[in-house]
Amino acid sequence: MELTDNTLWLLKQAFYFSLTSVNDAVKPHGVSTAQIGVLRQLANEPGLSGAELARRLLITPQGVQLALNALEKRGLVERKQDPEHGRIRQVFLTDEGRAVAGAVVSDAIAAHERVFGVLSPDEQQQLRALLARIVEQGTGHTLFTDHVDS
Repeated sequence: MELTDNTLWLLKQAFYFSLTSVNDAVKPHGVSTAQIGVLRQLANEPGLSGAELARRLLITPQGVQLALNALEKRGLVERKQDPEHGRIRQVFLTDEGRAVAGAVVSDAIAAHERVFGVLSPDEQQQLRALLARIVEQGTGHTLFTDHVDS
């Protein structure tokens, strides 16, 4: 098999290109890609727990805690005790966190559009559907949307 025929290698290259494009776009905000996911989820659904964020973002609970600690240190998120389950801590964006989330997501979307703009809208939808099927069937996890409602 030629290396260029190796789907995994092409996925790795596409992932690296898209990741660096998004990282470069959000660098002025001082936010990592893991933190972008947390901000998007919390903007869309305030009050999620760290465990729920980890499940939705398909990252480890430790990775989520690192992201939350950094965001909390910057004053972008706050954690509150769940009124129904005392051991669970819910996470909410602060006012500043909502402003940063909006700017970061806007810049990340612009970078995403530059990366995937080489594909037609139909091709982009087909790619998302194929990748979602691989992730859902391979991991057994249902994918959650990570968009921010306008």
